[in-house]
Amino acid sequence: MGETRRWFNSPAAISRKFTPAQNHKQRCAVLSRMTALYRCHAIRRSVVSKGVVTLVASLLSMPVMAAGSVATHADVDHWAQTWNSHDINKVMAMFSPDVAIDQPENPKPLDYAGTRAFFGMIFRAYPNFHVDVKQAVVDGSTAVSIERVTGTWSGPFIDPSTGKVTPGNGRTFDHPGVMVIQYGPDHKITHVAIYWDQLTVDRQLGIAPKV
Repeated sequence: MGETRRWFNSPAAISRKFTPAQNHKQRCAVLSRMTALYRCHAIRRSVVSKGVVTLVASLLSMPVMAAGSVATHADVDHWAQTWNSHDINKVMAMFSPDVAIDQPENPKPLDYAGTRAFFGMIFRAYPNFHVDVKQAVVDGSTAVSIERVTGTWSGPFIDPSTGKVTPGNGRTFDHPGVMVIQYGPDHKITHVAIYWDQLTVDRQLGIAPKV
């Protein structure tokens, strides 16, 4: 059955098991929370509508898996702790060799080698990059992590679609993001779909196109 835990500002956490009907209601609650986060950050509907619709459809259509499925809240905790370590070798150890990551800035999904190159660069560009998990839902082999992501642009950023290098300018970003993470039987990650609003971040970093 689905297993759900919410993270609040206090250290206390709530963990319960749900029936299939309750599990569906919990997914709807996650979507409501995600919508509230996006509204708080003034994300433009025209920019994120396609991604949000895709995410809504994927969350509501996820099957209820049998007991003994592999994803756990410990996996989500490990996900955040590993990113916050800024150790690219530890990050790569989370992934299956055939991993694929869909990430807004990249023109095509990242494979294992591409993941190392891209996120190694991210750690250099944003040396205080930090992930704070606000809420998570675990269902079968899938985990959904709703996060607050922060950082300071201090180093060079390499645009993966053009190769253009842009030096850091000292500005900060603070935005919500949603990660849909698929795990294999060995708890290695096989696929990640990352959802966040690039326009909001570009505005915070002072590089959004002028209209």
